Amino acid sequence: MPRRRQAEKVPDSRLVPVAIYTRVSTDNQVGGRFDSCESQASICREYVRKKAPEGWYEVACYTDAAYSGGSMDRPGIRALKRQIEAGEVRVVLIFKLERVLRSTDEWVPFRSFLQKHGCRLESATEDISESTPSGRLKNNLLMSVAEYERLNTAEKTRAKMLQQAKQGIWNGGWLPYGYAYDPKTQVLSPDPVEAEVVRRVFAEAAKFVPLQDIANALNAEGLRTRERELKRHDGKMEKIGGRIFRSDGLRLILKNPIYRGFIRFGGKEYPAKHEPLVSADVWDRANAVAENVKENPKPRIIDRESQTHLLKGIVFCGACKRALMPHESGKKSREGKRYRYYNCGSVQKERNLGTCPVGRLPADALEAVVKEFVTRLSQHPDVVSAVMDSSEKRKKLDRPSLIKETEAMQRELERVKKHLKNSMDIAIAGGLEMVSESFKERVAELEQQRHELTVKLERKRNEIVACKAADLDQKRVLSALARLGEIIPKMSFQEQKELFRLFVERIDVNRTRGRAEEVCRLFELKLKVQLPRLVEGVTQKNTQELFARGIVDRGVVFGTTADFSKAAYGEVKIVVPFMQAVRTSTGSTAREEVNSVKEHPIRLAVKWQHELEKGDVLDRVTLARKLGVSPSVVTKHLKLLQLIPEIRDFLAGLKTTTELRRYSLNRMYRISSLPASKQRTLFSRIQN
Repeated sequence: MPRRRQAEKVPDSRLVPVAIYTRVSTDNQVGGRFDSCESQASICREYVRKKAPEGWYEVACYTDAAYSGGSMDRPGIRALKRQIEAGEVRVVLIFKLERVLRSTDEWVPFRSFLQKHGCRLESATEDISESTPSGRLKNNLLMSVAEYERLNTAEKTRAKMLQQAKQGIWNGGWLPYGYAYDPKTQVLSPDPVEAEVVRRVFAEAAKFVPLQDIANALNAEGLRTRERELKRHDGKMEKIGGRIFRSDGLRLILKNPIYRGFIRFGGKEYPAKHEPLVSADVWDRANAVAENVKENPKPRIIDRESQTHLLKGIVFCGACKRALMPHESGKKSREGKRYRYYNCGSVQKERNLGTCPVGRLPADALEAVVKEFVTRLSQHPDVVSAVMDSSEKRKKLDRPSLIKETEAMQRELERVKKHLKNSMDIAIAGGLEMVSESFKERVAELEQQRHELTVKLERKRNEIVACKAADLDQKRVLSALARLGEIIPKMSFQEQKELFRLFVERIDVNRTRGRAEEVCRLFELKLKVQLPRLVEGVTQKNTQELFARGIVDRGVVFGTTADFSKAAYGEVKIVVPFMQAVRTSTGSTAREEVNSVKEHPIRLAVKWQHELEKGDVLDRVTLARKLGVSPSVVTKHLKLLQLIPEIRDFLAGLKTTTELRRYSLNRMYRISSLPASKQRTLFSRIQN
């Protein structure tokens, strides 16, 4: 907070708002050290008190504890820049120049940033004035020396870690699950309890058991991940871990070469001194199977979207190749239900609806089309027959080439194993202590080749099995599709979701191409369906055996085109490969949100600017604190006031959601800093 009392005797025109910035690089410097952030801030505040007669007063103190000086991407620096942009800081006071950064690449842009906003950098312990050419030269030299020290230290650390890895010594970091560490001997040793869990995970994975099933079994027995203590950037200790096992965590365990007695560093693996928990053969087998077998299609976590969006995780944008993410609007319909959508990942993250041809789709309409299309396929056997014939031809063509690739890989694997055996025989005959570093590297390369070939070979074998497996006739498939139409209305939402995740592998959605006025709401859907799973699922047989064998059909693709132009009215129409009208669960109520009355952010900007001019709040930071938002939000809104009057008046009159989305805050913010002529040009493009 500003220290106004110290500057009361100084005229307002001479007041100098000062922001203090402190930083340390490591956790060890957080606390009571002489160069800690607290000590730096104390020295800077004493310097401010000495400068109080000149109008200096502190407005803020920003700290980056345990952050490297190699980059300016730090929370404290970002907050400091926002306040400088708001015009509320004229001096940035630091302990030493190296506390700001240690990178010559970012030094010049940061100096230019300060000059652009009328701010200067000063140190409480060094003369870093740049009023003369010699001062600028001195600062450049100081920055070069600081960068050299940082890079030199990093290079020495990497060299030391490489030598330790070559000697088979663990380089530190998170202690691997399954091992204990003795600081005296500096060697990993198997943990009595955790080591057995690791061996069990590898053994089960090597038998084609899905990782989610392994995790569920461990969790049912009350086993949990290891609890650890983590020191946060503010110096406080935080306990993490102690949670249930998940399939992604088990996959990381399977991929870690430390469990087969190797240390990975710099993309290479080196024989380690610690005892391996599993043999190389079990490790290779488990990795090959785990990377190839699909997981049991059950939701890993339960959240709001998973309970309201039927196609979550299996529907994708065909244009951006990103997932269509579930989204619920804040507003509710008259029935008290939230409006549901599927947003392309690029739209949801970048907040720009115009960048993606798919953009946003109403969830009710998309889900209704998928369900109706799949269940209606049984009434169109010619469509199913054509797709199945194409799939069978592809399998027949693929199988011979797969067999040839498998045989070639098998020969290559035998060759690598022979070289490995010869190398080990030479090493044993000559004495392991006499083996050169280059020889060790060669052995490590051969070991890596052996592992990669084992994984690839297992994949190819499974693909061959998939080509042979589940030869389904058209009659059984049509029967299963017809059965879908009977059982889906009787199933709960969760049962429907599990069934679709069982046999629908992927749905790609894209706009059709053509004249925009004719196809602006026509969308192509490509459904990749696993027919064996479909038959198993609708006949209510046990599907676990299908997954346990590791046999997964390569999938067939059904395509359809649907017209979404009347989706807001509760109607969607399938137009290809057959005509079928589909009613959605939302009718005219879907239009409520489209026509809902809101206001553009320009109105908030005018209101906030009025408060600042009246003196109701001291500055933008205080206003942001009062509103419960970040200062950057206030700055972005107030930036809209730089738009030319005609654009401001137009924006102030917008009310509907569609209009507000088209002239969004981010879009208007980007053109607000441009000259008036360019503002008019870009704005006219948005209107058209």
